[in-house]
Order: sequence, then structure tokens, then C-alpha cells
Amino acid sequence: MDTSYSDAPTRYNYRLSEEENLFRFYFSIFERLIKKIDLPFMLRADGFATDSQPQLVAVREALVNLLMHCDYFSPMKPRIRVFLDRIEFLNPGSLPKDIESIIKEDFTMPRNPIIAKIFRVIKLSENAGSGFDKMFSGWKSYYEIEPEVSSDIDHYKITFPLEKDTIPEKVSEKTREKTREKTREKILNIISQNPQVTTAELAKLTGITDKGIEWHIKKLKDEGLLKRVGADRGGHWEVVGK
Repeated sequence: MDTSYSDAPTRYNYRLSEEENLFRFYFSIFERLIKKIDLPFMLRADGFATDSQPQLVAVREALVNLLMHCDYFSPMKPRIRVFLDRIEFLNPGSLPKDIESIIKEDFTMPRNPIIAKIFRVIKLSENAGSGFDKMFSGWKSYYEIEPEVSSDIDHYKITFPLEKDTIPEKVSEKTREKTREKTREKILNIISQNPQVTTAELAKLTGITDKGIEWHIKKLKDEGLLKRVGADRGGHWEVVGK
């Protein structure tokens, strides 16, 4: 797992064999996807843990959307890629309208209406065209940044950024970069004092997510300021130049 397909040491580490049962696809993939996003422990009013957190709903909607609207006659295959800084859902088949119109009009026109009906029966989908709205609002409510949608005549792609943006939207890009530089400087200082520090400990000390720490560490390694000595377990960090 890395930040780009070309930089990744392995192209993929999980692949489902082809079969006609979409339900097995859904539950197998969803079980793995929920391990890639932040899911803080939260309680409902009745005292039980909730599984309806908005960022989880957003990913669920993206997966259902992929299975319902995929062009299964296309030579292109549906694909989900997980990077350090994002999750990408690539769906064969173009969007029926531009994404702004779909969200504004609650537009719905499933490419596979029978599959869509089945997902509605088990309450994993609705007939209200609200899927994209749940993806956008759900993801932004936690990660503070909206997913990105790009499309062409033969496909469309939905990208969910995994780095929680704690910098206000109105702040200039120059100020954003300065804030990120300060975060990376803080990470280097912590590692200098404790080369065995873990990602979870760094996240707690800096106040950002585990994915955010992984993103910053990738940047530091790319810039030649940090390297890992030994294995993930039992190894340690080394700040170059210190």
C-alpha cells in the first residue's frame, strides 16, 4: 500500500475470484474496507455501540453504488484501490448526468434495476437517489473533505481522501503547507526522542489520525528525512541528519 499505483511495492494483496453471487462480493469487500477507515468507538442512546457512523455509511454507499451501476458488459472490470491517502472506486460505465445535477435533483437511474431492487429489499439502498449525497455528506462530516468524482465516456471514479484535513477550508494553500511542515517537524522531534514510537502513539501525540501519520511519514521518507531500520515490529525509525 502506497500513495500511487507505480510506487506501491505490491500491486494488490487481495483479489476475489469471479462469481455470480454479488452478495458474497459485497460482504467480503465491505468487511475489508471498514478496516481501512477511522471508526472511533461510539455509543447509541441505548448504550450499545453504533455501526451507523457517517463515514462508514459513505463507504457502504460507494460499494453498493459500484455493484448497482456497474456496466457488466464492459471489458473493464470494477476496481477498488486502497492507498495510504485515499480509497478509489472505479466503476465501468459513465454517469447518466454530471455529478452536480445528480446531487441537486436527487436523480436516480440504476443501470441494473433488478440488482438495485435486491439491495433495496435488504435495506442497503434506497429509491430516492440519495446515494451520492450520503457519500459526500457522510465522508465530509468526519474527514472534513468531500470525495472527488471524475468521469469519462466509459467509466467514472469516486475517490475518498483518507487524510483528515484539520486545516480550515478558508486557509490559503501556503498556510496549509506551513501547518503540514510544522506537523512533520513535530513528528521528527518525537521520533528523535523515541525511535521506537508507533504510528498510533504518533497520532495521539500530534492529534491527527493514523492515516494522517502514515501520509506524513511517506512524505518524510520521500524527502530523505526519515527511514525505517529493520522490520515493522522490532525495528526503529532513524531521522536522517540527526
